[in-house]
Amino acid sequence: MKKVLFVGEINVDVMMGGMPTPPIVDREVPATSWEVVLGGSTMLSACSYSSLGGDASFAGLAGKDDYGEFMLRGMRDFRLNADLVLYSTEVRTGVTVNMISGNTRTQATYPGTIEEYDGTGLDEAALRKFNHVHFAGVYLETKLRPHLTRILETARRLGVTTSLDPQWDSTEQWEYMDQWQPLLTYLFVNEDEAVSITKAPSPREALRVLAKRTSLPLVKMGKEGVLALVDGEVQAIRGKEVKPVDTTGAGDSFDAGFLYATLEKGMPLPEAIRFANATAGRSCLYVGGTSARSTYDDVIKFMQG
Repeated sequence: MKKVLFVGEINVDVMMGGMPTPPIVDREVPATSWEVVLGGSTMLSACSYSSLGGDASFAGLAGKDDYGEFMLRGMRDFRLNADLVLYSTEVRTGVTVNMISGNTRTQATYPGTIEEYDGTGLDEAALRKFNHVHFAGVYLETKLRPHLTRILETARRLGVTTSLDPQWDSTEQWEYMDQWQPLLTYLFVNEDEAVSITKAPSPREALRVLAKRTSLPLVKMGKEGVLALVDGEVQAIRGKEVKPVDTTGAGDSFDAGFLYATLEKGMPLPEAIRFANATAGRSCLYVGGTSARSTYDDVIKFMQG
């Protein structure tokens, strides 16, 4: 079994569900439910990958506080190896409040340990233990970003494949992206990120630009599917339509599904994308990014149903 390391944010998600409208300035909007769950793009991908049946480890920074302990218990529950998780007494564990109204989700984040994590310990000795390393949410990880090129170069030298889901850069400057793209095996972006990174007029054109810069880019388009370059042609590969309960973590579940289909099952690109779409689609039927706990068999049944 391939060993995969997930590097990134350790933060809790506070899920405020069933709101009749998105947040309104100077107004109190009621919610019908709330829950504290595991959060962070990278963490959600790691949990999804492990649920599918993969061997997942995690590297990041947690605060020595109640939420940090909550995250550690969650990692144990999902069978994530936490040997590379560091702890801080100086900074509190990050928190994201998710305000859910219908299919919309508004977020507010206290970065805390997210922006303090700098990748300490991710040296050659650590990386050589893994077959693949996945990074996500790097534009909140301000102290990790300057070290990511070095980490990617080390992984490449060791023959370790890599992937990145950068998430949105609020500055739209995409610092270091030009350095990372040539070093990556897979790049996962959504349509807005793809257009912003490339300045292309459309997601399809953005994919073609990205394909000249990085090995295998995928552009996630929500219910419109995923854009990929297959045999030199841009194809939109759509998934099964669902009525979503909550889209939190859908993109992260896609990343996990694609990596599992590729690394563990050796699926060809179109088939791996379809499996990843199904992993993401099934996750939307549950509140929170980890509640689906989709196994490989669950996803296959979902695709066939």
